[in-house]
Amino acid sequence: MLTDIKTILYATDLGQHTRPAFRMAVSLAEKFNANIIFLYVIEPLSSSAETMVNVYLPDTTIGELYRKSVDEIHTRVAERIKKFCDDEMDGRSYPQGDPQVHIVEGVPAPVIIKTAEKMSADLVVMGSHSHSGFEKLLIGSVASKVVSRCTKPVLLVPVEG
Repeated sequence: MLTDIKTILYATDLGQHTRPAFRMAVSLAEKFNANIIFLYVIEPLSSSAETMVNVYLPDTTIGELYRKSVDEIHTRVAERIKKFCDDEMDGRSYPQGDPQVHIVEGVPAPVIIKTAEKMSADLVVMGSHSHSGFEKLLIGSVASKVVSRCTKPVLLVPVEG
């Protein structure tokens, strides 16, 4: 028996190069009459950036600034996702209504895997790209981690960038 695809998790960093992966997710949603969950992960500051901020700012200021900046990022990302979807759909509608949008803070691969499980996704769709010569032989590190650790099927769409 073939697996029904009712829920597709589309994970993205919203780069221009990710549009082919989005188109694939929409195409599959249309074919299977599936819901799309749109996931964007806000990565935490690197340890060196966090150390630098901690050296120059008092703790109370850091917490306040962090919360304000994360709130602003959520707002801007939500706006970008809406524009991204509107541009790509060009007036067409989704088979099961507009995608659920999840903007989550954390490390991308574990967040993608956890969201796929939590939302009972039947398929994870994401773009895969590399950054330099040798890496072009391999898939990107986030994609690699998701593929190797996720219990759900993962479709990697090659993208430029």
